This record gives sequence, C-alpha cells and structure tokens, in this order.
Amino acid sequence: MNDEIADLLETAMMKEVASSAMYRQASAMTDDPAAATLLKELAAEEDQHLTLLKNFKPENLVDSPVIWSRLTEVKIADHLKAPDELPGADLTGSLLFAIKREAESVAFYTGLMGVFRDALAKKLCQALARQELAHKLQLELLYDRIA
Repeated sequence: MNDEIADLLETAMMKEVASSAMYRQASAMTDDPAAATLLKELAAEEDQHLTLLKNFKPENLVDSPVIWSRLTEVKIADHLKAPDELPGADLTGSLLFAIKREAESVAFYTGLMGVFRDALAKKLCQALARQELAHKLQLELLYDRIA
C-alpha cells in the first residue's frame, strides 16, 4: 500500500474515532432520551466505519451503485441552523449537528480527491465521501420525518 493510501486511511480512522467519542460523550450529557439513543447509534455507526477502514483491502473497493445526484437532493443542513455544540442538544438539535458534521466530512473527502495523485487514493476518497453523504441523507430523512 502506498503512502497516500496509508495517510488517507490513518486520517479517516482518526476522524471516525473522534466522531464516535464525541457522539458517546454527548449521549451521556443529554437529558433527552431520544437524542441519547440517536447519539449512541451514531457512535456505533462510526465504530463500524472504523472497522471497515482497519480491514481495508484495495481489491474490495468497488464503485457504489448509489447515484450522487439522488444523495444531494435533500439539503436540510443548508437551510437550518445547527447548534454549535452537541452536548445537551435535544433530538432535532442533535440531528442538525450530525447532519452538519456529515456534510463537513463529505466536503473534506471531496476536497482530498483533488489533492491526491494516486488513482486508488482518489477512488478511496470518493468512496468515503459517498459513505458520509449517504449517512447525511439518512439523518436528513429522519429529521424530515420528525421535525
């Protein structure tokens, strides 16, 4: 595995660990049971992402059947203000915070696609961005159902 891939995987793993820890900490600091449940679920999803990254094999990187344009249609984060801090947020605030964080991750990995020269590194960035975008969409659809 080349240095670009190794650096990208290390960065992505650190982001997943940080996100998981943040969601777990916030779940312990909210009085809203629904928000606590959501935050614990988000932490578990970040842990699953970490496991996938730890076990990454280039031959397992396949193009996703998900169509980008369908994933970007819901833009709740563009229209609503998310709280600046997650601890203590209610369910809708927690969702908006998580949506904003996922959008930032999409932008991060999309931006990295233009930095790397290695085709596999670019493909991995694209896969990571798609994963974050799908997660953002899932959160936006949940927000749309409950808000």
